[in-house]
Amino acid sequence: MAAVKFGELPFLKEDQQVFSCAYSLDGESLALGLESGDIRIFSTSTWELIRTLSGHEEGVYNIAYPPQGNLMVSGSLDYTARIWDKEAGTCIHTLRGHDEIVVGVAFSPHGDTVASTSFDMTVRVWDVAAGDCRLILIGHTQGVYDVVYSPNGDRIASGSDDETVRLWDIGTEQCLHTMRGHSGAVNRVAYSPQGDHVASCSNDKTVRIWDAETGECSRILDGHSDEVFTVAYSPQGDIIASGGRDNTVRIWDVETGSCRQILAGHSDSVMSVMFSPRGDRIACSSRDNTVRLWDVGSAETRRFTTSHTNAVRCVQYSPRGDQVASCSDDKSIRLLDAETGVCRHVLAEHSDWVRSVAFSPSGDLVASGSDDRTVRLWDVESGACRQIFTGHTGRVFVVAYSPQGNQIASGDGIGTLMLWSATTGACQHVLSHHADEVASIVYSPDGSHITSTSQYDKIIRLWNTETGSCIHTLSGHGGRVASIAFSPQGDHLVSGSTDGTMRMWDVDTGECRQISIGHTKSVLLVVYSPQGNQVASGSDDRSVRIWDIEAGECLHTLTGHTGGVTSVIYSSKGDQIVSGSWDKTARLWDVTSGQCRAVVPIMDTDIMSIAWNTVSDDDCFAIGYGDGSVHMWQVVEDGSECIIRLRWRTVNGGLVLMGTRIRDVHGLSQLNKQLLMQRGAVGEPFGLHEVGKKVASMVSVVSALNLTPSGIVPRAVSSASPSLKQSEEQEEEEIDL
Repeated sequence: MAAVKFGELPFLKEDQQVFSCAYSLDGESLALGLESGDIRIFSTSTWELIRTLSGHEEGVYNIAYPPQGNLMVSGSLDYTARIWDKEAGTCIHTLRGHDEIVVGVAFSPHGDTVASTSFDMTVRVWDVAAGDCRLILIGHTQGVYDVVYSPNGDRIASGSDDETVRLWDIGTEQCLHTMRGHSGAVNRVAYSPQGDHVASCSNDKTVRIWDAETGECSRILDGHSDEVFTVAYSPQGDIIASGGRDNTVRIWDVETGSCRQILAGHSDSVMSVMFSPRGDRIACSSRDNTVRLWDVGSAETRRFTTSHTNAVRCVQYSPRGDQVASCSDDKSIRLLDAETGVCRHVLAEHSDWVRSVAFSPSGDLVASGSDDRTVRLWDVESGACRQIFTGHTGRVFVVAYSPQGNQIASGDGIGTLMLWSATTGACQHVLSHHADEVASIVYSPDGSHITSTSQYDKIIRLWNTETGSCIHTLSGHGGRVASIAFSPQGDHLVSGSTDGTMRMWDVDTGECRQISIGHTKSVLLVVYSPQGNQVASGSDDRSVRIWDIEAGECLHTLTGHTGGVTSVIYSSKGDQIVSGSWDKTARLWDVTSGQCRAVVPIMDTDIMSIAWNTVSDDDCFAIGYGDGSVHMWQVVEDGSECIIRLRWRTVNGGLVLMGTRIRDVHGLSQLNKQLLMQRGAVGEPFGLHEVGKKVASMVSVVSALNLTPSGIVPRAVSSASPSLKQSEEQEEEEIDL
């Protein structure tokens, strides 16, 4: 059985492409425009087919309802628009006059006129009662794709293949504004319910919001990874929905411009989105022959932020501690509110995996490096991409900001380190002395030096950031250098290697001052304490060691992990350490005693990155996981007991049950039944027909639905699955998954 996403409702499956969909104004029906030329109308309470309207000879590209009454208008590839009596199922008027296909239709707020647009570059306004053309608006230089009336009916907005939005005065038949800014065809336009703004979407992958009075662009919503085909305002006007060729629907906050949610489920382009009249649901039609319905007002939708859809490579706190940035193999960066976990922006312009992110010292900008061989600089407030740094010929594995914020460093998969001006984006230096991929880069505290290591060449290089010259080549390790760190004072740096040792180097002379031996396998992580008097190291030998820098002695060996330690980080005060391991757990340690204070619950997915909030007084740390989620954990002191509580988390939509006992399930409705059946359940379940009615037992429900273990748990199930085969007579009260 396929995963069910939070807020998702049962979908309508058609036998052909669904070009458009529209809710009636009372919300009681949903009409679909189909590739065949038919229009199918469904009841939104039962989702049964009410009627089919036939008459168009080719696909119905757009449909619209009037504010009241039984009429409907449709635009078709057969060059006509039709006005229908949807109750009688009859065509009242066939509107002929366009010389090309009709792609946009809209009713006026009063319901007495209809506007239509066509590839013939015109907008036509028709009298509903007579079916006659009242006026023709000419001005676009390419096909006109969409049209919408202002809420008071005095104006019309149109979007065109000529990359413009035009605002027309119906009374004077004059074009008031020609809104330029899109760099691709404008596919849809939408008026805000208040009438003060117009939204447009384009093949340039953006949504723009325009001031309806001045014609100026007030906001750009950037996040879709491909052409955007459709856009719609909610009835309240506080959010916008958009969909397109990337198969997703995005929900945007109009005031902030942030992406609230990404609705994924379609397997082909989203052609149309429509809010229900109450604004609590969205219907979206797709070229995959389905219409999907989403409950955007559900408690689950409001509470959780959608996760990345692939592994999280890195998490970073902003310098002010108010945001967390995460980057992922799903080609995106997410900016999350550190307090609530709400996603402020989804930055999705990279075309391949995003390996690394770094905040500027001011926290106003974020740099990202990707397998698409570019470095991008993003504005944290707006989410817009400020600059694209090109020049790497290999995948960009790491990025770092200088402490002064004037320079960005990036390292790639073929051994090249590049230094960029953070202001102009110009490449200042190309440093190409490593033999293979640059594994890590770290600036000195004063920004005058940068150190780099490579995946396999066993050396460390120390560079002057102003001249780009290599000051020292630090050699001595007998294995790959896995990690490096500058001391807070900047006079020393420490390195950890797969040879099992840790070395301390003098920055001025390049000499090795100290060799620390104790780990029995590779040293994967090294990090200085905030005070600079200690170093913590994590190893493939499943331990963390705390070292005294002055004496060069191991103070504590922290054991408990059952897999290699891949992440180590100090708390802001330096009194605690969090370590992450391939055993899928994170552990909190007391630095003074070396005792394990608490264990973060296992999440059944790899820990990829850990970041501690070094600004806030709250002891909080973020973990990025291999399943694409980010979790925020808080350390709570409860008397003598230390508790780690989950503060918030992003969710990836799939329900995963492992080692879980479910008892006495309540409230499975007919809607739940429909959704389960569409995800692969077979048969007739017990007790699902009344909301609130107690289900006899989960075993009886699962048995009746014939859900296989692979249908319930996407990744793995326990050995308890044979309990699914127990007979109904046994009337089991619980089930172990």
